Parts: sequence; C-alpha cells; structure tokens
Amino acid sequence: MSQTNHRSVLFIIADDWSPIAGCYGNEVISTPNIDKLADKGVVFDQAFCTSPSCAVSRACIMTGQHAHTHGQFGHCHSIHGFQTQPDMLSTSKLLGDHGYATALIGKCHTKPDSVYPFEYKQTNFPLNMGQVITDHFETFLNINAKGRPFYAHVASGDPHRAGGEGEPGARFGNGPQEKHTAVKYDPADVVVPDFLPDNDATRTDLANYYQAISRYDETVGKVLRVLEESGRADETLVIVTTDHAMPYPGAKASSYDTGHRCPFILYHPDMKKGGTRCGALMNWVDIFPTLVDWTGVGYPADAMPLAGRSVLPVAEDESEIPGDGDWDQTFTSHIFHEVTNYFPYRVIRRRQYKLVHNLAWQLPIPLPSDLFRSLTWTHVREQGITQLGKRNISQYQHPLREALYDIQADPMETENLIDKPELQDVAKEMRQALLDFRVRTLDPWLEYTHQAGDHADLKAKH
Repeated sequence: MSQTNHRSVLFIIADDWSPIAGCYGNEVISTPNIDKLADKGVVFDQAFCTSPSCAVSRACIMTGQHAHTHGQFGHCHSIHGFQTQPDMLSTSKLLGDHGYATALIGKCHTKPDSVYPFEYKQTNFPLNMGQVITDHFETFLNINAKGRPFYAHVASGDPHRAGGEGEPGARFGNGPQEKHTAVKYDPADVVVPDFLPDNDATRTDLANYYQAISRYDETVGKVLRVLEESGRADETLVIVTTDHAMPYPGAKASSYDTGHRCPFILYHPDMKKGGTRCGALMNWVDIFPTLVDWTGVGYPADAMPLAGRSVLPVAEDESEIPGDGDWDQTFTSHIFHEVTNYFPYRVIRRRQYKLVHNLAWQLPIPLPSDLFRSLTWTHVREQGITQLGKRNISQYQHPLREALYDIQADPMETENLIDKPELQDVAKEMRQALLDFRVRTLDPWLEYTHQAGDHADLKAKH
C-alpha cells in the first residue's frame, strides 16, 4: 500500500461487451491492454450482469440492488423516463459522504442526480473518444483527488452500436473523431458464436464490433497508464468490465447466458499472485459490497441491505468449487430495455441447471431498436432465416412460460427440460429458491405471479 493509506477505486466499464478478449480465449481479437491487466489480476469466468440492459445494469452496479428493487426498470433518457427510487444509496453517494473524490467520466445513463452525485462529472462528448476520457481522468486525479482517496467511474461508449440519423445499429461508434489508429478485422476471421447465423452480413457486423472492442481496449490502456503515472496505482482497486453482453439477437435484452455472461477483471495491490482465474458465479450486485470491502467505508445500518456480497474473499480461489461451493448460485432479473421492450423475467442460475420464469410469456420478445436495425437482424428479416445458429428463431421470439436448461450439456439453451419427469424435483426446488429470492428482494412483480397462479404450490419463506 502507498504511504497515504488511501484505498481508491478505478472502475472502467464498457457498453455492450461480451467476454471477447484474448484473456477470454479469443485468438482473433486484439486486446493487449485488457490482457495485460488480466495477467496481473483475476479473470472471472462466471460473471453475470443482473439485467442485460444499459441503464438498468448501471443502476444495479451502483446501488447493489436488483433491477426490480432499485426502481430504474428501463432506460432513463428521452421518452423512456425510468428513474432509480430516491431512497436508494449509491456507491458515489456513500463514498462521497466519506470524503472520497468521486468522478463520472463518459456514459451516465442513470437518474436522478440526487441518487448518483459525483463531484466531477464529464459526460458531454462522443463517448468513444478515449483520449478525451483519459484527459478528464488525469484532470480529476491532479485536482479533485489530490491528497484524497478517489472513486472514478470511467464509462466508455464502446462497443455500443451507433445511434442517431441514418442507419442506427448498422455500425459501431461515432468516430473516430480523434487521433486513433483503428484495428480492423477481416470478416472471414471473426468467431461467429453458436447463437448467430454464419453468413456474410453477420461476419461483417462482427468485424465492426471487434474493431469497437479494440478501441475500448485502447481507452483502457490510456486510462491505466495515467493511473500508473500518477503514483496512485499502489492504492487502487481496478475493475474492468461492462454493463452487459453484446448487442445481438439472443444476447442483449434476453435471458440467455449469452446476454448475461460478461467479462469481469479485477486487480488490487494486495493480491497474492496475478494471472489467476475465478469460477465463482458472481453478479453485478456484488460490485457495491466489493467496493465497501476494499475501501473499508462502513455501510449504513439503516440503508436497504445490499443484495450481494464482496468478491474479494473468493477472488483468488482457483479451485473447481470456489468458496467451498458458496458461490455456486446467482440470480438475474429483467423488466424493460427501452419503454417499448417489455419482457420481464426472473432467473436462478446454478452450475448445471438454470431455471427461467418469463412473467409476460404471452408476448413475443421485443428487440431493442439497435438490434432490430443491425446488419445481422436486417439480413435475418430480409432473407427469412429461421435458425439463429443452434437456436430456432421462433423459440427465441416466443419463449415459454418457464424453462429449465442443463447448461453443461446445452450451453446455448436450446432444449427446455421443464417437463422431464426425472427433473421435477430439481425444478420444484429451484422454483422455491427463486420465489424466496423475489420475496427477499421486494419484487413488485410478485403480485402478477400471484394473480397468474404461478407456483401456487410453493410458499415464500420470508
């Protein structure tokens, strides 16, 4: 530790990034800066966003609560208008109240400001401009954080699809609009995941996506170099992650693991060794308690209890069953993306089995606007494609009320085992655990579950 005895936090977050990086086994993508951090830190292989939607996920990260608890059920900008409940406590509020210099640099996407106060806030610039992000971080360290512990929330706009006029969703990023050497990819070289059709349109789309990931990696490298040059690295917990997974059908805004499983790389100067991997099933609600653990700032007794727990005690546990099996289960929850994208679900995920409860299963699943306009989905629509890799497109668009998947045997979640006689005990026990989770986390949609008569044979234990 440094002589100041400060315990600072640098949280670097991407926008729509799946675990596509060298440290996650992709041999095509160029992510040297992320991989360098992984070489001295911990790579989490089973990290899950709480909700695969930008604004909701960021609220989960900064409040330590699930999507149905914190109240920001969907996007907060424009007509969407969702906001976090005013009584929620955020990381920036807690740490700021304890003397931390706090900064939000880049993408915000949470409201209201009273819940998410930042001493230094810079958001009005093209969010893929890594040098602008870096310059703001350096200014914050040199002025606001001088002689003080800090919490910097650095949020890139990469690799999100572009919006605005023209063809929103057909391309990635709004630039570059600064000195930047793009890393370009041959569509023939990219790895097409098993839930997408392998054709020229998808490959071109993925090649552009890879380019945006490499631009994010460049931003990560620049920010980490500023941290090193500041002399504050030996006091700082660094996390590199994303809000949720890739902006493709069957990932973003879907209950599949391919939408929820995300990169999460952690480093702090007290680690015993670097270059390790952790298989704990962790969740974005675990981030807030991790920061509380690292900083030593007390969590108020009268605040809503955090839904997660610190990952620091298990981070360096490389055993097959981390934490003696205490990290073998996690939960996810989703309601809205855009206001037009209503498809709520609740999930309990274990190492072998995953139970999905779709609350509005009568509806076809709505696609976020950027996915609908993407090269991949445009080609699917125009060509009448019926198979998304290993997934049937009709099953994707019309999920059943309940699904049970064997993740080990069927990682793409193509075979619903909910009616298998030999798995009825498994299904019933997981339903009960999911119901208990919903009661414990004050899920308002329990009223719908009650009216619909779902799981009437189960009783909440809380």
